[in-house]
Amino acid sequence: MAAGSLPLYMLEEDVPLLYEQLNADPEIAFILRDGPERWRAVWQVDDLRGKTMLWHVPGGPLPLRHYQGGDTLIEDPFGGWREERPGLDDSVPNFGAGCQVNILMRIWVPGWNGLPRDLVDISTFSWPALKVTRSPPESTRRWWKRWRAFIGRHARRVTRWGPLEGPQADIWAMPAALRALQSGMQRAENPWLR
Repeated sequence: MAAGSLPLYMLEEDVPLLYEQLNADPEIAFILRDGPERWRAVWQVDDLRGKTMLWHVPGGPLPLRHYQGGDTLIEDPFGGWREERPGLDDSVPNFGAGCQVNILMRIWVPGWNGLPRDLVDISTFSWPALKVTRSPPESTRRWWKRWRAFIGRHARRVTRWGPLEGPQADIWAMPAALRALQSGMQRAENPWLR
């Protein structure tokens, strides 16, 4: 498992635990769409399904990418901004590979948005900075370690294929998902790439 990736099996019943933890976290803001090519940061959300970009606020400001090249800083993320250089995936803002304070959260639960109801898909938390730089902000590195520890306290590592438990365990199963998998529910081997 890559250092900047935290894969999870989750069911709908598991979402409130993450929802409560992230909404109560004074270091995390959520980046939400605020109109066409517009985004804004908020401290709390009502829904955690699908893709959402998280911002580790103490880690530093967010960059605004420009078509002419180069970045400037977003002056007031909570007031909102217009994205000048959207990425290929317009469901989340494009901060570029060099941004060290953003974490991409993908929450896929069975039955949500057309997903199969009889398959536990793979949700993920991805921190791209760990893949492209060796020196992300220390405060963000500490937050990431705390988040991984939080997941470790509430979930159990399982395998993606073969017997559920074994030496190749590489993905975390949250409590309801673990019970469903132990009862024979099918599990995805690879996450949906939407």
